[in-house]
Amino acid sequence: MKKRWLIVLIFTCLIIVPKLVFAVDFSIPSYNGELYIHADNTAEFRQKIVYQFEEDFKGQIVGLGRAGKMPSGFDIDPHPKVQAAKNGAELADVTSEVIEGADGYTVKVYNPGQEGDTVEVDLVWNLKNLLFLYDDIAELNWQPLTDSSGAIGKFEFHVRGDKGAEKLFFHTGKLFREGTVEKSNLDYTIRLDNLPPKRGVELHAYWPRTDFASARDQGLKGNRLEEFNKIEDSIFKEKEQSKQLVTWVFPSILSISLLLSICFYFIYRRKTTPSVKYAKNHRIYEPPMELEPMVLSEAVYSTSLEEVSPLVKGAGKFTFDQLIQATLLDVIDRGNVSIISEGDAVGLRLVKEDGLSSFEKDCLNLAFSGKKEETLSNLFADYKVSDSLYRRAKVSDEKRIQAKGRQLKSSFEEVLNQMQEGVRKRISFWGLPDYYRPLTGGEKALQVGMGVSTILPLFIGFGLFLYSLDVYGYLYLLLPILGFLGLVLAVFYYWKLRLDNRDGVLNEAGAEVYYLWTSFENMLREIARLDQAELESIVVWNRLLVYATLFGYADKVSHLMKVHQIQVENPDINLYVAYGWHSMFYHSSAQMSHYASVANTASTYSVSSGSGSSGGGFSGGGGGGSIGAF
Repeated sequence: MKKRWLIVLIFTCLIIVPKLVFAVDFSIPSYNGELYIHADNTAEFRQKIVYQFEEDFKGQIVGLGRAGKMPSGFDIDPHPKVQAAKNGAELADVTSEVIEGADGYTVKVYNPGQEGDTVEVDLVWNLKNLLFLYDDIAELNWQPLTDSSGAIGKFEFHVRGDKGAEKLFFHTGKLFREGTVEKSNLDYTIRLDNLPPKRGVELHAYWPRTDFASARDQGLKGNRLEEFNKIEDSIFKEKEQSKQLVTWVFPSILSISLLLSICFYFIYRRKTTPSVKYAKNHRIYEPPMELEPMVLSEAVYSTSLEEVSPLVKGAGKFTFDQLIQATLLDVIDRGNVSIISEGDAVGLRLVKEDGLSSFEKDCLNLAFSGKKEETLSNLFADYKVSDSLYRRAKVSDEKRIQAKGRQLKSSFEEVLNQMQEGVRKRISFWGLPDYYRPLTGGEKALQVGMGVSTILPLFIGFGLFLYSLDVYGYLYLLLPILGFLGLVLAVFYYWKLRLDNRDGVLNEAGAEVYYLWTSFENMLREIARLDQAELESIVVWNRLLVYATLFGYADKVSHLMKVHQIQVENPDINLYVAYGWHSMFYHSSAQMSHYASVANTASTYSVSSGSGSSGGGFSGGGGGGSIGAF
């Protein structure tokens, strides 16, 4: 236990600690950078950063780095000039602290304020040996910004000098929309809107070496211009290739992947569908077999009590409520249980156990709580519990609630297991064959193919779109569309195949029986629209009502029997129809589902649970700058 909590603590620290440095919520409406390069290879770098704070703050953080590939002798003066203004008023006395790290300097500007304040921080850095000095050119290969913890609304950067650069390139990311670069005499101006957080920028430029004749030689021999041009050509090609990947290659691959998944699905369906074809809308007017509802559910539809138990929230042809309600009506129809009515109170009475299967006895014992009779409203009394058990509970109540929940849950599971075992014995008694077969290796492989070819568009489509949007600022709607189609298909395949993986698929004999019961269900569903001749062909209305309850059409059949004044030999069934007790029976069985669900929640209840890349660097430049607040 102690180890587990230690792991949780460490994991929490790993998540929280990196966020402590830049814990204040803010945005950066504008960033203005000015780089002035002198003929002696020194430079002045000025940053004007406007902060808009969304909460109270203590100050701002601005860093300048020297990481990565930088010229020999590159250095940053550790005493930058710092000015600040708050809400348009310049601050007279600005307190700042410079902290040296392994890769540069960080300036902490102390000027506390509150939510809604606008702060402008102005820093001037002095730099030495910023350019790489080769025999033919002087190269600028520098990242002034790599780590901003807030998005920058308006980004503007000026590069000036005693001499104007021959060429200047500005890089942010392979897919990020390019900023505008304008040259006016000796001044290059770069403008870009909406620079995302953590998005680095890189400057790559060159001057004739003769413009820096007075600068200290760095010992770099040979010409560089050809390599400079190769680097930029390579960057241009990489950007174009990246755009092609996003706009054409990936969408084409993902589209083919989706089509493959659809092909795999149809091949799978062809292989798992029995060879005999049956009419889809055929109707029959009598139950194909005389089976108890729970036996029918298990044998023909492979839906067991355990699989649809309220404790597991599983899936199947029928719900737990339908199985219980149909079983109760079945034993009433067979005369083992009678309906008693006194005033507004309606109940059930056990008449005899002769002819009942073991699981039916267990079901009645579950419903009657060991008694011989009980009102519908008080069925399943042994498991009666409400969510008031844990509503507004205190910490001191947790163990009591959990113990009660576990006791009820365990008892319910035991009864269900016993009933299910009885159902399987009854299937053996009837000599019913296995109507399902397991999936073959080839069919499982097709499912894997469906999954893989669907997951690819889902994750790659959405993932690449979000990544490119967040990191590069590049928007291409075909990617999320393909991702959404992948999601739709993934949900569809899961829904269609979940029972195949659990139960197997119908064999030839099972397909025939399934077809007959489907035809019977078709009739139940359409019973209100049957003509008089079709209605007259129905003989066993009592059995029809039992199975209609199982299939979820009890209200339709009961209403039709009442309208046409159809009587059966069992007086209890006639009362059931005449007084419209279907809803009362349904409510009584639904109570058990609710009790089980509450018990399941209580068994694990706790008060706490119950309450409610950095870009740039394409040309190999170093440096780096950061923006934050505290």
